Formats: sequence, structure tokens, C-alpha cells
Amino acid sequence: MKPVLSIITQYKGLSKSIYVIFLARMVTSMGAFIWPMLTFIMSGKMGFDDATIGILFAVTGLLFLPASILGGKLADRFNKKKIIIIFDTISVIFFISCAFIEPGVLMIVLFALAGIFANMEGPSFDALFIEASKPNEREKVFSLTYLGMNLGLVFGAAMGGFLYENHLSLAFLLDGLTTISSTILIVLFVKTVRTDDLKEHEKNEYENSEHEATKTFSVLWQRKSVLIMIVVFIFSSFIYEQFSFSLPLYLQSLFGDGSGARLYGSLVSFNGFIVIMLTPVLTSLLSRLKELQKIMAGIFLFSVSYLMILNEPARYVFFIMMSAFTIGEIINTLGNSPYTSRRIPASHRGRVSSYVGVGQMLGGTFGRLVAGFTNDSFGYKVTFTAVVFLGVVCVGIIAMNYRWDKKQFPKLYQDKES
Repeated sequence: MKPVLSIITQYKGLSKSIYVIFLARMVTSMGAFIWPMLTFIMSGKMGFDDATIGILFAVTGLLFLPASILGGKLADRFNKKKIIIIFDTISVIFFISCAFIEPGVLMIVLFALAGIFANMEGPSFDALFIEASKPNEREKVFSLTYLGMNLGLVFGAAMGGFLYENHLSLAFLLDGLTTISSTILIVLFVKTVRTDDLKEHEKNEYENSEHEATKTFSVLWQRKSVLIMIVVFIFSSFIYEQFSFSLPLYLQSLFGDGSGARLYGSLVSFNGFIVIMLTPVLTSLLSRLKELQKIMAGIFLFSVSYLMILNEPARYVFFIMMSAFTIGEIINTLGNSPYTSRRIPASHRGRVSSYVGVGQMLGGTFGRLVAGFTNDSFGYKVTFTAVVFLGVVCVGIIAMNYRWDKKQFPKLYQDKES
């Protein structure tokens, strides 16, 4: 009985700001109808082939890179909440505008503009979440906010699958309105934790601020294990992106446009359901594992999941595949999100967050671009096989980096072991 109670009560005692973030993430994801269906919109509504979709994703992804870097610099220099309000409002205006036009090139342009401003506010969001939590509770904080996101996604993805065919405009409207409402919640009610208010055992010396003029790359060069992990994040994003790019296209090729979209929406909802059921359990069970061990296990499960669907399987196999993929996603998130937050000085959180975001965008962008060409030229089996191989490479790099990270941040490992 006690282990069950510990799973339920492990989120007790966190700050009020964390519970607000949990609620805001849930509201945003509840209205996230468009992002999971974007590949279907480009393919089914606009008639683009896989390679063209990959190029479009790549071009928009490259536009997001300077926006994220600029957003990181602004986050470390100005008031984060003001940055969030300004850029989020502009982003939502462009996003809602898509509801009043037909699917086509103009919609892609407006969508790209919305994404640029969303990426500019991203580092401020990330830094604000970290500053609202204590260093020693980051796993639970990221676990809870991740849980909230998926509670909303269960509803949002399923509805998106049905709105896709006949009510796409309504999906854009609802998506934009839920995004702005959750932002208002965060700006009004989230408060940062002051270092002076922390007890001695709650502090983390690796988060002590550097001189603001210190170059971001210099900060990362002094923390080479973090720099290596940013490279790993690029590769892992390449792998993860196939969930929203190659998988829906694969389902469309196997089961048709409408049926494939509904099945994909069901799989995304199933993904969210597993997250809701297992995130608290895995957070508790894996609490003694180090962050890098969790990331290794997560990426390994990503690779295993793609192996299951190589040979055009029946529908039920995709749900088995999604089970393995989702467990990997949960474990990876529990390690990935707290990792950099504990190893980067507070003075450079926004800028380093933008570097991590840029790495993930590069991986995702090239993941779509490369997969678009391999899907069209060689078939989905080759794409998924390459993804599995890349996953094995990532696991090997992390295993080597584990020793370097332990030497560079010994107190983080001592805390875990004690």
C-alpha cells in the first residue's frame, strides 16, 4: 500500500507556481489540434508529396533557428513575462488568421510566422519554469508538467483527427484561444524561487550565475559533457521527429487519407493515455537513476519501437509500437528535462535553452528533410532502419559521456547516491 501512496503523493508539497504550470500546460495541449495533424494537412489538404513536405519543414525550421537564439538573449536580459506576453500574442494572431483562409501557400506562411514568434518566447518559458522550481525537485516538476501536457493531449489529438476533415478552421481558432488563455495563467500566477529563500541542502552550486558578458559557448565549453549532450539531442530529435512526420505518412500510405488520420489521432491519444497512467509510476520507480541513464533507456526504446513496424503490420501492431515508444518518451523526458537545468548557471539559462532548442530544431528539420527523400526514393522500411541505427549510436555516445559528466559534476551524483 505504501508504494502506491508514494506514487500518488510524490507531487505533494511543490510550489503553487508549479501547479499553475501544470494546469496551463494541460489547457494548451487540450487545444493542440493542429501540430499533431500538420503533416496530414500538407499531404491530404494541400497535395504535397513526402519530399516537398520535408523541404517545407526544413525551410521553416531554418527560419526558427535565429528566432530561438534571439529569444535566448532576450530572456537573459529582459523581463521574461513581458517577453512571453508580447511574442505569444503576435504568434496567436498569425495562428488564428489561418482559420480564415483555405489550405495553401499563404497558410504555410502564416503558420511559419506564428512559429517564429513562438520560438522567440520559448527560452523565456523554459527559464521561467526552471526559476519557479527548486533544484532538488526538478524530476517531479518536469514529470508533473509533462503529465499535464499529455492530459490535455489525450483530448486534443483525438479531436484533431475528427476536425481535420471538415472543420479545420475551427481547429485553428480553438488552438489559438487555448494557447493565449494558458499564457495568461502563467504570467499572472507563476512566481520565481529566490536563491536566498532556499535552504542550504536545496541549493545547487552549478547554477550559480556567471558574469553576464561571458559568452554562451565559453560556458558550454567549460561544461563539455553538456555540449556533447546537445549534439545527442540533435540526433535524438531526428529520431523522435519521425513520430510526427514519417509515421502519419506511413499510415496514410497503408490505410488512406481519412482512415490514416483517424488512426494517427487515436495513436496520439493512446500515447497520451499511457503517459497519464505511467508517468507517476516511472517517476517514482526510476527516481534513483541518473539523468543520463534515463536518456539512454528512452532512446533505446525509441529504436525498438520503430523495429516493430518495418513490414507493413496490422493496425493493432501500431498500438504495441506506440506503447514501447511512449514508455521511452516518458523515461527520456524524466532524464532530458532536468539534465541541463542543473548544470547551467542561472545567468545563461535563456541562451543555453535556445542552443538546446536550436539543436533539437536542427535534428527535427533534417529528420523531416532526409526522411522525406528516403521515404519517396527507398521506402519507409529504409527510413525506419536508419532511425534504429542512429538510436544505437546515440546510446553509445551517452554511455561514454556518462563518465565525463560524473567527473565534471560530482556533487550531483553524490546527491543521488545519498
